[in-house]
Amino acid sequence: MNIQKIMKEAQKAQKKAAEVQEKLGSMLVLGSAGGGLVEVTANGHGQIQMVKLKPEAVDKDDLEVLEDLLLIAIQDAQKKAHDLSEKEMSRELGGIGNMLGGMF
Repeated sequence: MNIQKIMKEAQKAQKKAAEVQEKLGSMLVLGSAGGGLVEVTANGHGQIQMVKLKPEAVDKDDLEVLEDLLLIAIQDAQKKAHDLSEKEMSRELGGIGNMLGGMF
């Protein structure tokens, strides 16, 4: 194999991966819990962008339920962001996308 060709392909893949990472920053996913009582929006990197609570999710006498709903919604949003990232990397870079996706 030609080392220069391999290096050139690796540079192209790295550039494409950087483009995908930038794109993921503007893509949004929605996590939810309690049948939509709590909704959490995250970008494609899993960074939380917004939290929405329906009034009926807040019971001042039982804040533990709200805490649990928030945790579930955050975890849901982060899992969806992770899945989106893997999907985008795989779609844009093929098999090498999964390997490079773990580097970012």
